[in-house]
Amino acid sequence: MKNLFIIHGYKANTKSHWFQWLKTTMLEYGYTTEILPLPNSEEPQYKAWSQTLDDYLAHKLTNETIIVAHSLGVITTLDYLSHHASETTIKGLFLISGFNELLPNIPELDDFISQTNISLDNINAQTIKVIGATADPIVNIDATRRLSASLDMDTIEVPHEGHFLENEGYTTFEFLLKQITDLLNKKRD
Repeated sequence: MKNLFIIHGYKANTKSHWFQWLKTTMLEYGYTTEILPLPNSEEPQYKAWSQTLDDYLAHKLTNETIIVAHSLGVITTLDYLSHHASETTIKGLFLISGFNELLPNIPELDDFISQTNISLDNINAQTIKVIGATADPIVNIDATRRLSASLDMDTIEVPHEGHFLENEGYTTFEFLLKQITDLLNKKRD
């Protein structure tokens, strides 16, 4: 089954940013997309977000699955995949403005982040791409680069002063779409 899941971040919801646009666009490629409604994103709770991922993703991950995660959704997704999906190799994992460490500029997320327990060896995807903005005021590009390094890859850096948010003009995300379609068009080895 060709399915795509979008995992949003802190203070976002299913209607935020470029999520609905990507959902609609992926229909052209035969993908059904679900944007997970993570509860209470203004004051996220680790257990509630983890349970939501389990409710939506359990028994739905296949070798055609693509997951797109943004910001706090990245660390939440990596935590979930580390412990619940190591037997499945998904098609693609796109990590946007991601991190796997405490963020000194957002201490209110320390408790949430501290509860994650990521085992990167258990993350199974045919393709993983880490995308970050060169001048992100929320998740510093250095934090995204450290995430990439822990995955033994380079960050794809987009020249942008922001966090890929709607109020920065990101109601669409053509660069991300190109990364996804490149994966879909890639010939199997």
